[in-house]
Amino acid sequence: MKDILVEEFLKNNFLEKGLSENTLLSYRSDLKNAGKILQNKKLSDIDNNDLNKIISSWSNVFSAKSQNRMISTLKQFFIWLKSENYRSDNIFAKIQTPKSNISLPSIISENDIEKLILEAQKNTTKNTELNQCIIELLYSTGMRVSELVTLSYQSVNNLEDTVSIRGKGGKERIVVLTRSAKIALSKWIKKRHTLSYAVSSQFLFPIKNKGHISRQTVYNKIKTLAKKAGLNPSKIMPHSFRHSFASHLLNRGADLRSIQILLGHSSISTTQIYTKVENKRLQSLVNDVHPLANK
Repeated sequence: MKDILVEEFLKNNFLEKGLSENTLLSYRSDLKNAGKILQNKKLSDIDNNDLNKIISSWSNVFSAKSQNRMISTLKQFFIWLKSENYRSDNIFAKIQTPKSNISLPSIISENDIEKLILEAQKNTTKNTELNQCIIELLYSTGMRVSELVTLSYQSVNNLEDTVSIRGKGGKERIVVLTRSAKIALSKWIKKRHTLSYAVSSQFLFPIKNKGHISRQTVYNKIKTLAKKAGLNPSKIMPHSFRHSFASHLLNRGADLRSIQILLGHSSISTTQIYTKVENKRLQSLVNDVHPLANK
């Protein structure tokens, strides 16, 4: 059943909190999912029994991490309903959320990153310059794929050492271009100039029917490169380059605060997940080589 208050909630989050389009899409999906479970009742009118039914249904389908995200969306919706006087009760007062085991981010080794870059550099397809530029930018800057595909041509065509990008919630931050990234970018810009449909586009990575390449396109390109490089495609994800960027910097002595700034994390607690990756690596190292490890 359609609920106009859901739309009002999403509009409010967009206008007042400046949430990104992707976040709003996630909110909409979560609330729509909850509404489908109770087809004959507006989501804003549910009671505790209905809420328990929704959470119970989710527990049979989704991981604890996904459940917590979806429940968080619901909770924010009902907090907003109360703050706007659409409800007088706190429906979440006696609800327990599932505990989520923190999963460590997927990291690509420096050696495998090098294999991917070398594969992308091979002049075997018409997309060589494009593929190389995508890989280099993702790994050299740690930017999100959503930030990569929406990069403007104007922001990079001068080939300066840094680029200003717009991240989650419309927040701007500066990312640094390595020498190899600038070389790859220069090659792609030169190739881009030969594409008639790119001349009038505002995007660095345009497509023929206007707009920019999709995240799915980047996903497919990376999977294809991984396979050609002799790597397991299932373990190479576009977002893994962002995790690898942070983890490799930390391994080589960078401080967490600097990594936080480069990634655009609002809280350093988010960045600290990479220390867990490093601790796990060091633990494995000791267990493998220490003289007393197997005694």
